Amino acid sequence: MEFKSYQEHAKKTIQKYIADDKINEFIPFLGIIGEAGSVLTELKKKLRDGEGYAAFKDKLKEELGDVLWYISTIATQNKIELEEVAEINMKKIDDRFTELDISKFKIYDENFDEMEKFPREFEICFIPFEEDGKQKMKIIKTDGSLIGDPLTDNSHEDDGYRFHDIFHYGYVAYLGWSPVIRKLLKLKRKSVGQIDEVEDGARAGITEELVTLYVYNHAQNHRLFKYSDRVDTDVLKTIQKLVSKIEVKDCTAKQWETCIINSYKVFDELMKNNGGRVLVSIQNRKLIYIGKN
Repeated sequence: MEFKSYQEHAKKTIQKYIADDKINEFIPFLGIIGEAGSVLTELKKKLRDGEGYAAFKDKLKEELGDVLWYISTIATQNKIELEEVAEINMKKIDDRFTELDISKFKIYDENFDEMEKFPREFEICFIPFEEDGKQKMKIIKTDGSLIGDPLTDNSHEDDGYRFHDIFHYGYVAYLGWSPVIRKLLKLKRKSVGQIDEVEDGARAGITEELVTLYVYNHAQNHRLFKYSDRVDTDVLKTIQKLVSKIEVKDCTAKQWETCIINSYKVFDELMKNNGGRVLVSIQNRKLIYIGKN
């Protein structure tokens, strides 16, 4: 049966109660809570009686059907089609959980000259040093040239944030995006004025740094994702809101999650080894810790 047919049939069974129309609208919302409890009751019986509860599937179907009826009723009362609800939900779960073929990922600088493109694969080296009693970190290319200025933790405590540029390189590897690294590597897309200003400009760079700090603060309460392969959905939604006005808005929540988790794995290696060599690969969508310096 299609959702449309079900909703049309279910609509004929919507009841009118003694209460006024306003209260009648609330009753299905309360009903769905009660039916959700009934679903849990069936689980309780299954856990209690095990294989002895032979009616589990039949009863579960019945209770889930009651939940579906209330969902359909709420949709009907609010002039929403059940099929539309299902379509929106499919898009949402695809965005959050579906692994995409890397060949389908958008490459934001694909149509630009080589001088304005990220190298499709390159190596960088994180080198620690001490200066004026502070632990610092510099990043160099394979030719020995320095990328940007040396970094400190910018903190009262040694929390390893001097390694945080790895997250920006993670954006490059997994998303093909990073206004911060594009500026450091002198790869801004100046041939198109609006792209240079909006996508590679200061506001985009600030947004990237904000995303990085936001995730880092969250990660500190989750052991820097050492024991996890998941990022909270609310965190991913917030990131998508923050970048909703720039090109990386096309990236799914799953892409962001993959980028964050894998970048933090490399961050952990850099922390443990106090630096090291890292391969940044856009062509394979990988960020790989190669080893110590």
